Amino acid sequence: METEEVGPNREEPVLRQPVPERAVPVGRWIGALRLPIAGPYRPWARLYCLPDGLLTWRVRLWEVDRAIVRCVETEVLRTFARVNRLPVLLDEIETLVRWAGAGAGP
Repeated sequence: METEEVGPNREEPVLRQPVPERAVPVGRWIGALRLPIAGPYRPWARLYCLPDGLLTWRVRLWEVDRAIVRCVETEVLRTFARVNRLPVLLDEIETLVRWAGAGAGP
């Protein structure tokens, strides 16, 4: 009975796999800003305008040992800025939302 070598030294071509279509349509990037969450931890919040006109923010947050991308509504970021008394952040959020409404970008 023959045995087959299995492991990192095995040289076998990898067949091409079909790439699935995106489940979520790609939106138009509007701009980005930093969120002062805790001390030096300041993740980027990126604003996208989806094809149906919906605005969504993508924030990459750390969970234990890895970064997880979260989609957040504009009102959540506004509330964060108000509760933490960050008027400059609130102004930046409003500026990006206005740019999205005007169809402009940075």
